[in-house]
Amino acid sequence: SFRYLPIKNLKQDQDGRLHFESAPWSAGLPLQMLEDKELRVPGESREAWLSEWHTDLEWLHALHKTRYSNGLIGLHEELARHTFGKLSVNDSGITSDERLMRRFLRRQRENIEADMLVVASDHWNFDVRGFNPGGNYGSFLRISTHSTFMLAGGDKTGIPRGLVVEEPYDSLSFVPTVLALTGNLRDDNNPNPVLWDKGFRRFPGRPVKEVLGKPENRKIVVTGATASP
Repeated sequence: SFRYLPIKNLKQDQDGRLHFESAPWSAGLPLQMLEDKELRVPGESREAWLSEWHTDLEWLHALHKTRYSNGLIGLHEELARHTFGKLSVNDSGITSDERLMRRFLRRQRENIEADMLVVASDHWNFDVRGFNPGGNYGSFLRISTHSTFMLAGGDKTGIPRGLVVEEPYDSLSFVPTVLALTGNLRDDNNPNPVLWDKGFRRFPGRPVKEVLGKPENRKIVVTGATASP
């Protein structure tokens, strides 16, 4: 889960520490969520809901029709720290050299993590070769993030025909959906043993369950959530 915290008076002291004050919700904040008429939250108080912690799925349901769509989720994916199972230094059974190498690789990854994200304004574009409103691969505007996911397959695939999916998904659902359709995903979003041994771990996105067909026809290979396949 994560939350959006409005702040003011952001400062950095000579020791590099950041200081700020909490600010009340108001119109005009980045991503313009509070004032967006397409914001969908339960209850009567938008401010109360927006001030709470929510999962990425809860944020997606609330925000996907707003002007900046899933921009908040994108910022979290871009700027937050994410764990990598193959780089854990706390695994039992690894040698001191392996632990040192994992620390080195983690340091390399941390050194190239983004500190800020710059996107184009509406109707402007960073890449003159294309005309995607808001910038190629660089805008949170809904018209830029809204994409079409189409699947086609024969009778043996079990993919429903003529199906329109109303549930919002994002691009993180692509890989888990393809893996589930090909029998390479467990029901807890972990890869099958072959992919696990190659270093893959639990995928963050949701499979598009509507296209997986009836449960008895699905090719998810293993059930149950355990530490490893």
